[in-house]
Amino acid sequence: MNHPVRSMVPAKHFQVEEIAPGVSFRRLYPGGMLGPDEIVRNDIPGGQTWSEIVMLGTEHDDFIMGLPDIRLPPNQIWPMHWHDCWTVVVVLEGGCLIGDWYMETGDVFVAAPSIEYGPLVIGAKGCRMLEIFGDLALSPGGYGPEYRDHPTLTGNHVFKPREGINKRNEGHSSLTLEGTEGMWKTRLAPGWSWDLGEAGDPNRAVIRDTRLAAGETIAARSRGDWYAALVLDGSVEVAGRTFVRDDVLVVERGSSIPDVTAGSTGVHLLEHFRTARAL
Repeated sequence: MNHPVRSMVPAKHFQVEEIAPGVSFRRLYPGGMLGPDEIVRNDIPGGQTWSEIVMLGTEHDDFIMGLPDIRLPPNQIWPMHWHDCWTVVVVLEGGCLIGDWYMETGDVFVAAPSIEYGPLVIGAKGCRMLEIFGDLALSPGGYGPEYRDHPTLTGNHVFKPREGINKRNEGHSSLTLEGTEGMWKTRLAPGWSWDLGEAGDPNRAVIRDTRLAAGETIAARSRGDWYAALVLDGSVEVAGRTFVRDDVLVVERGSSIPDVTAGSTGVHLLEHFRTARAL
């Protein structure tokens, strides 16, 4: 008997186009919180999740920064877990409870490597989020052994005993975010940025909220490492290509970006720098 897959990942990108050497236009799949063709409405145990990923780096790099765009169904529950890299959750649409914080559009949650957090309880209308991983290879992390039979956790998940600071969660199914070591509550705002690592470390990843007024331009420049900018609102033109909401500018290490010019209503960008060398 064939069973539906709880977590779907597309086999290919929706739309990708190179607009300059090492510089690409990428459009994320449509569908918002419901995913393409309303796929998250599929009626399966644990709920149907859909995602795609933008990767900054290749197999030849020492690590890849991963930017998964995840669509989740209403009221889905993900138990407490951890990732062994810096993790940043940005709510793009809908709502999601993490621990005791109900996150809404524009809210940002940050967890240090190997810090267990949760649970995640998706809001009544569903949720679309970015779950950004500083080092994709370390992102699988783990779940406590008591969640081995949780209905949401079908597929390839790692179950292992808690260690170190995570032992504080033994016997609990939820953890407050208020004042808890290794995790932070924040929110997108003009000029907001976050270092994934020590502020002076050139290998730290950086995420930044950038707003440009109508016609404002970021002058052409070379990037010293992989870089991506997701359009959250408005529009921007690069190399004759217009980027709108859900379009991503992806730049390979050492490549030069032409002028980036905001459209008639300005633009709201979420910028990702694989390391500080891309700043």
